[in-house]
Amino acid sequence: MNPARQQALLRRFMAFRSGALPDRAAESVRQPASVYTDAARFEREMAILFRERPVPVGLSCECAEPGSYVTVRLGGVPVAIVRQLDGSLRGFVNACRHRGAPVLSGHGAGLRSIMCPYHAWTYGLDGTLQSRPLEWGFDDIPKASCSLQSITIAEKYGLLFAHASPGVSIDLDHLLEGMQTEMAEYGLEQYTHFETRSREWSFNWKLVIDTFTEPYHIPALHQRSIAGDYDFRNSIWDGFGLSQRTVNFRTSIDKELAEKPEAERRLLPHTTIEYFLLPNVVLTHQIDHVELWRAEPISPGRTLVSTSLYAPEPPHTEAAKRHWKKNLDLLLHVTETEDFPLMERIYRGLASGAVRELIYGKIEPALVHYHRALDCLLAEARR
Repeated sequence: MNPARQQALLRRFMAFRSGALPDRAAESVRQPASVYTDAARFEREMAILFRERPVPVGLSCECAEPGSYVTVRLGGVPVAIVRQLDGSLRGFVNACRHRGAPVLSGHGAGLRSIMCPYHAWTYGLDGTLQSRPLEWGFDDIPKASCSLQSITIAEKYGLLFAHASPGVSIDLDHLLEGMQTEMAEYGLEQYTHFETRSREWSFNWKLVIDTFTEPYHIPALHQRSIAGDYDFRNSIWDGFGLSQRTVNFRTSIDKELAEKPEAERRLLPHTTIEYFLLPNVVLTHQIDHVELWRAEPISPGRTLVSTSLYAPEPPHTEAAKRHWKKNLDLLLHVTETEDFPLMERIYRGLASGAVRELIYGKIEPALVHYHRALDCLLAEARR
């Protein structure tokens, strides 16, 4: 983020400190509990939000070199994204054309070809079928008709988006609605993927995003961990069409403001800045690194949460590796012992039928905006 933008955001923060009301929603919202529990709603979300529109899947640096790859699911559709020898990206449904076995798993590098682990059907990096053992047993099925099924990939600003269908036009500038100007300033394509960790939880996927939308919960839920590090009252919120960004300030900002003249002040080392990429990703710049939190829906009450940490440069030394591992350990210790266990208990209450609605307050503008954005996308699909 360029210095002028950082200083402008700092001036807004200082205005809050001087008595101006912090950013807030126009009104509070009563949200039906069924938004999280209804099976029919969940199926609409899978179809409309995850299969019929582009979905953020990660950063370019996760598969930067030819032969590197990542795998994800888009509304239940297994996909693989592979960097080609010419530097472009290709995406496929991650299922062998023989018997449907996944041909890749997790993420990795150094591929020269793609071999199915079931019967060793072998594909090129571009998805074309190259060979299959005992070819005579399939001589009535042309190899040319057995390429991996293509999907659409878009890459820009260091971001990767995927669409479950082939040949779809993806305009990332249109999707980001102005937010790309800020995101380009981070140079995300220059970052290094350090590690991704994933874990399944028993709650609706939207509850993952909800917990990142507001710092209002920090003094209570995180009183024994990070509460002392944050000024939870004075967050900045900005909408970019259906997209949005929040800036949450750490208490270390006080020293920055007290000791430096305005032209030299920087907010990045003292903030957690979150970009909400619809429908299911939070991209975070935190102090000295970038994180990506991705909620992969499995069922109305089951979600795979993946957390990726990206460093601004490769960790060549053991000390650097320990530093980034400690950061990721801390992130997951807080979310996996405080945030997500509470989300499981919340979901059980919602699923019981006894809790009819939730309240999103004006003090939670990102939460209100996020759910209105999802509702807007679902409503548009009905027209």
